[in-house]
Amino acid sequence: MTERGLTTTEVAELLGVKRQTVYAYVSRGILHRELAMDGRTSLFDRAEVEELRLGRRPEQEGELRTMLTTRLTRVADDGLWIRGHDLVALVGRGARFVDVADLLWDSPADEPWPATADSRAAVDTSAVVDPDTDTALLDQLRVLLAAESSRDPLRHDLSPKSVRGAGRRAIVAMACGLRSSHATRPLAGGSLDDVLWRRLSAQRPTEVRLRALDVGLALLADHGLASSTFAARIAASVRADPYSVVAAGLGAFGGPLHGAASVGVHELYLAAERRGDAAAVVGELQRRGSPVPGFGHSIYRTQDPRYGALMTHIVEGWADDPRLQTVFRVRDVVGERGDAIPNVDLAIGALTYLAAMPAHAGEAIFGIARTAGWLAHAMEEYEEKPLRFRPKARYIGDQPQRDRDRPLGSISRSSGDRR
Repeated sequence: MTERGLTTTEVAELLGVKRQTVYAYVSRGILHRELAMDGRTSLFDRAEVEELRLGRRPEQEGELRTMLTTRLTRVADDGLWIRGHDLVALVGRGARFVDVADLLWDSPADEPWPATADSRAAVDTSAVVDPDTDTALLDQLRVLLAAESSRDPLRHDLSPKSVRGAGRRAIVAMACGLRSSHATRPLAGGSLDDVLWRRLSAQRPTEVRLRALDVGLALLADHGLASSTFAARIAASVRADPYSVVAAGLGAFGGPLHGAASVGVHELYLAAERRGDAAAVVGELQRRGSPVPGFGHSIYRTQDPRYGALMTHIVEGWADDPRLQTVFRVRDVVGERGDAIPNVDLAIGALTYLAAMPAHAGEAIFGIARTAGWLAHAMEEYEEKPLRFRPKARYIGDQPQRDRDRPLGSISRSSGDRR
């Protein structure tokens, strides 16, 4: 190791890539080098290499990357930090989801959350979404959000206090308004986690199990500049109102690669339980070339700190449930043959599976929780210059043709537009 910087070999070892890949990073501007005194040896800045290592992924073909500054969330192997606070440690000391949301929003102590009993969120979504189709839970969130937006005449006020108020209204509205075929008739009022539980599960909501749900919400509140969060910031950059910002986040949120990642985990547990053989179920996924859901991460290499923090509460809440062994067996089967680390989706899927919620409940829980992060990023973006996101497009289609003098019916599809 040199005093001035890292050599090419040291960089390759640190990043886990070949030397040729390091040279490719230099040519593409991902890394920068300078020559040592001998005029031949390349030296790399240790901090820049570490930032690339923490970013976890080299640039991919066709990938667009950007860098934004933020005071909100730091995501790294040494923890998940919210405004300088270790989120896992905060949760361990008893912080609740609403506390984490208020921390993200930099809320003063005198701003209360609306009571769930007073929520006007009893919107009948059945006219738009079939409540017995549990795959439509995310659609219900969109409908409930739109309804709450229409009830807020001050939604275009983008001041921090007003955005915080809109955020609390939106979160409570979505939690109180969900309908699930798995749930019993919910009681009026109660804490946010209690109301949400009764919307999604028919199990008795013990204090320990409610705490597991609340911890899940808290750990999912924000995770840096994920795709949905970037979409929310773009909406905020054009000065969309808070509800529209959340709608933008929800639009980029659905799908198996983001918000619905825990759905596959839930279904994996169900399949392992039915078959009585987790190894056979995992092996079938591998035979098809499908990734095993709930494992691996684009940022964390050693662990996803949210997984262990949530599983601690899940184990406590379902210690006597024999299905917990199915959860452990799936984790162990994958760990026996590979190095992929469990991520938070493995724990969220375990929560929804053990709580007898719909498979898509994890997506709804995630969406409600991440609303706090989307609006925190929106408030930060509102302080920036508007309309700052304007990427340029390089046209590679057919060359323009002069068709002014040709009959409309004679204009055929070009070779580049055949289907």
